[in-house]
Parts: sequence; structure tokens; C-alpha cells
Amino acid sequence: MYRAASGLGALKQHGADTQLLNIAVRSASTSIAQRSSGGFLGWLTGARSNALPPPDFALPGVTIPPPLADHVEPGKTKITTLSNGVKIASETSPGSACSVGVYVNCGSVYETPETLGATQLLKKLAFTTTRNRSQLRVVREIGAIGGSAKASANRELMSYSYGALKTYMPEMVEVLVDCVRNPALLDWN
Repeated sequence: MYRAASGLGALKQHGADTQLLNIAVRSASTSIAQRSSGGFLGWLTGARSNALPPPDFALPGVTIPPPLADHVEPGKTKITTLSNGVKIASETSPGSACSVGVYVNCGSVYETPETLGATQLLKKLAFTTTRNRSQLRVVREIGAIGGSAKASANRELMSYSYGALKTYMPEMVEVLVDCVRNPALLDWN
């Protein structure tokens, strides 16, 4: 549309004949109408674009890769029990990312009328100030390695999880254990 309009402007500037101008306007409008795709929201009215082939049409020279196998064997889970009774479940994964989690049996089912809401409070205060780190330091350490930390609580358990690249596993475990074992429940939190 812009090209047609700029061409018409050039014709006007050169003082062309009116008849020539009318012919140019008619030919430009018909060529634009033939190439039109129905507008930005033309698909709402059922208009079709001629610029692209339909999605079920194979493009020449493009080979379709074979599909993935139907069965992918999951990694072997290894459960280790420490001397203090803590169980560690570990599983190798082929990717470059990993996730570390701590699951505690402290859901709302274990609360008494005096401790009602303690699980939700712990969830809201997870990954905030600890005895060793300020909240700003916790957030910056998680963000510095591109990690993602999350806490969730339900009826039977509470989970703290932290995900990042495998190369940062020691830092992940250190921050996660500090946030779970040493929370500082300050008044302003």
C-alpha cells in the first residue's frame, strides 16, 4: 500500500496527465486487492493468506525427523538412609539441570488448635532471612546462579525445592539447608 501511494505521489509531482494518474490508481488498487490477506484479523472472517502454504503441505527439500521412541526408561532412583534417619532419594538425569528438595512431614494435619496456620506461615517465610543470611543475600544467591526456589505446603507435608544447573549443586544444597534449618523469624518478615 505504501509503495502504491509513494508511486502516486511521484506521478503527481512530475505533473503527469490525469488520465495516466487514474490508470495508475486503478491498477494499484486491483493488484493490492489480489495480494491482500484479509487484514490483520482476516482469519476471523475466514480469509486465507496466499503467502504461506498450508501447514499439512510438505515443503520441498525439508526432511521430517523420525519420531522419538514410545518408551523411554526412567532413571534409577537410589534411596539412602543416613544415621540420623533422614532419607535421601537421588536419581540421575541426562539433562544439564537439576533439582534439590527437602520434604518434611509437617502439614496442616499435624497442627493443633494452638498451632493452627503454622504450616502456611512457614511456607510464606521460606527462603527469607536466616541466621546466616539476610533476605537480600538469599535472593541474590539464588538469582546469581539462575536458580528457582519454591516452597509449598499441603495437608500432609511441606516441600522446599530449588532448581538450577548441575554445576551449582553444592551452592544449591548450602542455601536450601540453611533456609530449612536456620530460619530467622523476624518481626518485619
